[in-house]
Formats: sequence, structure tokens, C-alpha cells
Amino acid sequence: MYLQYGKSIISAEAKALEVLSEKLDISFMKAIDIMYKSSGNIIISGVGKSGYIARKIAATFTSVGSPSLFLHPTEASHGDLGFIRKKDILVILSNSGASKELIDLMKYAKKIRIPIIIFTSVENSYLAKIADCKIILPKVAEVGRNNIAPTSSTTMMLSLGDALALSLSEKKKFPLSKFSHYHPGGSIGNKFIKVCDIMHTKEKMPLAYKDTNMKKVLIEMSKKSFGCIGVLDKSDILSGIITDGDLRRKMSQNLLKQKASDIMSKKPKAILENTLVTKALKIFNEKKITALFIIKTRGYKKPIGIIHLHDCIRVQKDGT
Repeated sequence: MYLQYGKSIISAEAKALEVLSEKLDISFMKAIDIMYKSSGNIIISGVGKSGYIARKIAATFTSVGSPSLFLHPTEASHGDLGFIRKKDILVILSNSGASKELIDLMKYAKKIRIPIIIFTSVENSYLAKIADCKIILPKVAEVGRNNIAPTSSTTMMLSLGDALALSLSEKKKFPLSKFSHYHPGGSIGNKFIKVCDIMHTKEKMPLAYKDTNMKKVLIEMSKKSFGCIGVLDKSDILSGIITDGDLRRKMSQNLLKQKASDIMSKKPKAILENTLVTKALKIFNEKKITALFIIKTRGYKKPIGIIHLHDCIRVQKDGT
């Protein structure tokens, strides 16, 4: 019984979002233009359930390149209006357009002549008349018993906030590199870790020269435990690799009497230091290998580090 009821609630809210998408008009573009031209913060405010949605929208704007903060309207009336500067923008969330707590805040914004954008479902409401840009939410019934609790309206506000934040981010051409700086932690942060952040360097790298005899090569491989060893030419350029598989295939060919150049596989795979760990994992899977050497410059294979498949898996799992 309640499973179907729950599904009906979600379906009803999904339909509300479809209506919002269809009804979205030029006011959306006007809001983007106002935000794009601003050099200040995006101040977002609302009361009740709209206030909670405003907090989340402010966090989204900030994370995708547009500094934003939530300002509680009551606290604003008791001194926090000082947060607002003349180059900022005020975004108001009020489904009814009649929340008295927001009046002082909006009047102050008018006084210092900063743009006001409002999300509301009542176009001719008192607060809507004060605003410079009105994004009108379609009048969709709230879901649930008696259609009273803010549900569909707050869902539309949240989605509208995401749409504005991400559209503005696209217009600003917000780079992925900055996004990673703002999200160093958690599963999102893990997606932006580069191989240079986790690679093993210097004496930890298993390396040998072409003319190194295989007895020393085997000792070095066993000591470093990567299941491979990089083979360098006289200029310290990576020219080959010897893996455990190479050793098994050539074990009967007087192995210990040979040199590294006799056993190595040529043209070893190497990746740039700024490669994301997520991309390195794809290479591991596609090439069926367990270690990769790291280089600074494409076409110049002087190894600066090495990573193992397990390093990447560990990072994706716990970020360490």
C-alpha cells in the first residue's frame, strides 16, 4: 500500500518538474544575465521550507564557481544586512510572494540598488512587485494529504536553483580544474586525484639499464614488488619493460646469462603526470596490465614515477 503511495508522490513531483521545464521563459535568461554581469556574491534567502532549499541552492552556486551564501531574513533584520554589498545580487524564494519576514531584506536591497531575483508562484504578489526579475513557478498542487505541506513547490525551487547554477557555470566556462579545487574531499574529490599525487618516485621505482644482466634485474624486481621493471637507455629514457609474464615466457632461454635488452618488451605504456586516477584505471583494465610508469612530457619518456593498479583502487575506495 505505502510503496504505491510513495511512488505516486514521486511521480507527482516529477510531473511538476516537467511542467516547470515547459513553462520556463525568458525570465530565466534574464536572471542568468544579471548573475553573469555581477562581480559580487549571490545572496539567497527564504523562510520555512523555502529557506532550507535556499541553503542548498547557495551551496550549489558556490561549488560550481559562483560564490554564494544563505542569509536568514530574520537575522538580516537584526544586523546581518551588513553581509550585503553593492555589487551583490539578492535571490528570494517565496512560493506565496507574501512572506513578511523578507520585506526588510528586499527593501534594503532596493535601497542600495542591487538586483533582486525572486522565485514565486504568484506573479502579482507584493514581493514579486519589488523584484527586478520574476521567475514564476507554475501553480501545481502540493502532493500528499490535504495538499498543504510544501512539496511540489520546494522541489521545483530546488530544480530551478540547480538549473540556474549550472547554466551560469556553463556561461562562465567554469573549468573542471577549479571544480576539483573546491571538492578535495569525499567521493567527488577522489575523482580528481591525479597519478602524480599517488605515484612512487625516485629509489622506489624499479629501473635498470639495457646492459644490466638479468640476475641484477631479478633482484631489483623482487625488491620493488611491482611485478615489472622499466628498462632505460643511456639517456635515462624508458625504452622497454620487463614483466613477470616476460620472465615466465623466456625462463628457459638461459635467462640469467642475458641482458635486460634481450628480454624486455619494447614501447612500454606510460602516462602523463596530470592524468586522473580514474583514467589510469581504465587504461589498466583495457591493457590488462598492473603497473604504469609516469612521465612529464608526451614524447619524452623519462620516468618520474610509477603506479600500481592497487594504488588506484585504494584511492578510489578511501581517498588515501
